[in-house]
Amino acid sequence: MNPATVVHGRLRAGVRREPLLPVLVILLLALAASFQEFATVANFRNIAVQASPLIIAAVGMTYVIMTAGIDLSVGSMLFLAAAIESSQAIVGLPTALVFAAVCAAGALMGLLNGVAVAFTQVPALIVTLATMQVFRGAGGHITGQQNINLPANLLGIGTGSLLGVPTPVLLAVAVALAGGFVFSRTTFGRYVQAVGSSPDAAANAGLPVRSVLVGAYALAGLLAAVASLTQTARLGAVQPSIGQGYELTVITAVVLGGTTLFGGRGSIGGTVLGALVLTTVQTGLVFSGASPYIFDIVRGSVLLAAVLAAGARWRNLAHAVRLTGRRRPSRDGPYNSATSA
Repeated sequence: MNPATVVHGRLRAGVRREPLLPVLVILLLALAASFQEFATVANFRNIAVQASPLIIAAVGMTYVIMTAGIDLSVGSMLFLAAAIESSQAIVGLPTALVFAAVCAAGALMGLLNGVAVAFTQVPALIVTLATMQVFRGAGGHITGQQNINLPANLLGIGTGSLLGVPTPVLLAVAVALAGGFVFSRTTFGRYVQAVGSSPDAAANAGLPVRSVLVGAYALAGLLAAVASLTQTARLGAVQPSIGQGYELTVITAVVLGGTTLFGGRGSIGGTVLGALVLTTVQTGLVFSGASPYIFDIVRGSVLLAAVLAAGARWRNLAHAVRLTGRRRPSRDGPYNSATSA
């Protein structure tokens, strides 16, 4: 077979698998052609560093949305994790213990969300809307709504580098690779997809639906804390505004990458590309001197399109089920139909 044909076939397969990849390439080329300073190593490095916390948090959110859930508290978890890091009880400990304490706090916050979603009949949207306020208030109480500078030993995770590659980028790559492996090669990853596709069928098949939900939300909390460590280290301080509105950016990155709000379908690679596209758009707006509120318009438009697409898919599925005379599918999502321990 002609080598050119083989390469062309593989490229087409790659584009079908990750359709956002050519969008990112075209966006980069367009911005490079429009702004001379854009196509520099320093700027591409800056985009990668800025996208790193978003990628880390979005990997966790991918698992949650794959279960047909949602987590509106991710920005507040990020802020509370940062507040805990800066608290006097924690900040003076050895660096490894500080990082471990912050990650444990993030996992516990996610665990709280997961338990509330899995063991009650309250939708995840309402649960995480409530915990968003709780976590934000707790963080504000710890910091007193003041800027708190961090000691130098806690800044390396956001400002250091290894072999010329920034530490946040290395961490984001590690999280994405690990998240992709767990998603596609482990029992937990397959269970997440099964629960999102059909929670009733998953429960009838004996899958531990509630445990899967708790695990997905706990993972999202853990990765929100890791993202917090990198973001506060880059800033050099904990600021009261950290994480405000971040949940919308994280969710947008996930749905832009192809994960459906309906659950059961998505990919970690798509999420990474979604985060890179959003960060590139934001950087392009800075270069163009455009209003920063345009980014909010872009982000909101993507979310609206995802919600409309998910609604249309549900209506089509419900119509198909009525035509076959089968029971109408539940629209409530796995958090209202989880019956397995």
